[in-house]
Amino acid sequence: MFTLPPSKVTLTVLNGNGRPGSAANASYLLGQKGYRIVLPPTNQPANAPTWDYFHSKVYFDPKRAANGRTSAQRIARLVGSADVAPMPPKIRLLSNGALAVLVVGSTFHDQLTPIALPQTPVRQPPVVRVDPGETRPSLIRLKKRMPFRLQLPTVRLTYKTGANEYWGIQETPWVDAPVLADRSLTQRVGGRRYDLYYSGSQLHMVVLRTGGASYWVVNTLLNALSNETMLAIARGLRPMTR
Repeated sequence: MFTLPPSKVTLTVLNGNGRPGSAANASYLLGQKGYRIVLPPTNQPANAPTWDYFHSKVYFDPKRAANGRTSAQRIARLVGSADVAPMPPKIRLLSNGALAVLVVGSTFHDQLTPIALPQTPVRQPPVVRVDPGETRPSLIRLKKRMPFRLQLPTVRLTYKTGANEYWGIQETPWVDAPVLADRSLTQRVGGRRYDLYYSGSQLHMVVLRTGGASYWVVNTLLNALSNETMLAIARGLRPMTR
């Protein structure tokens, strides 16, 4: 299908990550590419309804040009780590009639991505060792106070870095947190559901859903842990006895 040239595409940019200037920077960069930037309706700030977007989103108006989706896909490739979807009513109210609306998420770092095929990361063995005793004493003190069953990490990370980077595991009964709606794909392994959240080709978060709770394994800010290490940590979670 023919894709409209940027000069024919009207685009509204909204801030979905809460960082000051993020929407303005994206508007400028895409304006330099020829897109016709449209501001939200009068007196409306260029903010999305929420600031919890992890990946950026490019919404298109399905009721208009048949090539709206392909135009949105082209914008998504420029932004990088962006998903494409039909425009929901709450976004349409802020579009000011634009064909597409870009909501910049946390993965947008004030620069566009050259259009190129993503490179597949090199597979490598997970860097972990089995050591459930490392965290058991701390979790035993907490488990009676939790309204859900805790998961015990049975592997311990042995990754070393000279930078001040941190990864972590979060356990919560909040199974519909807004950030969890932005998953890349879902896998089922051994009867358990794992939601995977990618930033480009790097795995940023793995979420285990079981027993009415969610268990998040979150990579470092620079995604220093390999995809295999992230998966090994998540699959190493084991339910603690009551």
